[in-house]
Amino acid sequence: MNNIFNSEDKIILAIDGLDLSQAILLLEKCPNIKWVKIGLELFVREGPRVIEILKGLNKKIFLDLKFHDIPNTMSAACYQVSQLGVDIISVHASSGIKALKNSKKASLEGAVVTNVKPPLVVGITVLTSFSLKDFQTDLDRNSSIEENVLRLAKLSFDSGLDGCVCSPWEVKILRSIYKKNFELITPGIRLKIENKDDQNRIMTPNEAIENGASKLVIGRSISKAKDPNKALIEILESINSG
Repeated sequence: MNNIFNSEDKIILAIDGLDLSQAILLLEKCPNIKWVKIGLELFVREGPRVIEILKGLNKKIFLDLKFHDIPNTMSAACYQVSQLGVDIISVHASSGIKALKNSKKASLEGAVVTNVKPPLVVGITVLTSFSLKDFQTDLDRNSSIEENVLRLAKLSFDSGLDGCVCSPWEVKILRSIYKKNFELITPGIRLKIENKDDQNRIMTPNEAIENGASKLVIGRSISKAKDPNKALIEILESINSG
C-alpha cells in the first residue's frame, strides 16, 4: 500500500460536474484524494466559498478557471484568487507574454496580502477536446497541434510560469525539453482508451506518467464509477505498475 500513497500527489480529481454536497460525498468515499480541481462550472455554482470548504477538508486546490483576457484584467484576477489560498491557477498561454508575466507577478503579490503560499501558475496550451481536424478547421490553423503546444509551452516557460497544461500526447516531447520542476498537468486521462467522452487526445494513467506528466486530471473515470474508491485505487496501482 505504500506505493499507492506515493502516487496520491499525482492525481487531481476533477469535481466540476458535481454540486458541493456531491463533491464532499465523493471525497468521503475516496479518502486518499489529496488534490481537487475546481473548474468554471462548480466555481460559478458555488462561488469562492467552495475553496474555503474544500481547504477545510485538507484538500489541495487546482483552480482551473483558465483566465484569458487583456493583461490588466488577467493580472487583477490572479491577484484576487491568489488571496484565497489555492495551490494552482490556470491561465491561457495564448493571452501573450505580457499577460502571463503580469499574472505570475500578481499571484505573488496577492498571496502576500493574506499571508498564504503563492499558487503555481500554469499555462493552458491546446485543449484536449480538439482533434487535429477541429483545430485546423475551427481555428483556421495550418500547423499541427503539437507545434502549437510546443510554442505555447515555451511562452509559458519564458514568462516565468510554473508549468503548463497539455494533453498526454504532447507530454513526452515537452518533458524532453523541460525539467521536472516545470509542471506538466494532463487532462484527457482514461482507464480505457475507448471511453473518450468529449476528449480526443487521451491516454491511460500509467502511460501519461511514464511519458513525464507531473499530475493527471481525472474526473469521470472516478466520479462516475460504481465504486469510486476502487477506481481510484486501480489508477494508483496502475501508475506504480510502471
